[in-house]
Amino acid sequence: MVRWLAVAALLLDLTLLAVACGDPTHIYQGRAWIEGRQCLGTTSSVDVVEGDPPAQCGPTCLTQPHTDGGRAVYVSTMCAPYPFMFDAAGGDPQCAPALAALARDDTCNVDGTSSNPLPPADAAVE
Repeated sequence: MVRWLAVAALLLDLTLLAVACGDPTHIYQGRAWIEGRQCLGTTSSVDVVEGDPPAQCGPTCLTQPHTDGGRAVYVSTMCAPYPFMFDAAGGDPQCAPALAALARDDTCNVDGTSSNPLPPADAAVE
């Protein structure tokens, strides 16, 4: 009888723990594309998504339209699931330069410069 009560108590504790914790979630991280400066912000949280933390994947461009007609553009190397209401198709015209900035690790600096800017368009090729 004591053994059965111990097992029942353990099962009740595990059930309560599972219900209390709910589904696992994690912070989806990315880097914001600063279109006017043609560089990326530092890594930050984009959203909290359901599921266990994913592995690293190839670079992805995520866009989210705003009600004012603008949009948020982020790049990330986290695998799906992607944040809700973000488009991961990569069809936005700002995805190509944002992904190129990620490839060269171009971070916007607070002084208005960036860490790895593109060379000027009029630079002579030697």
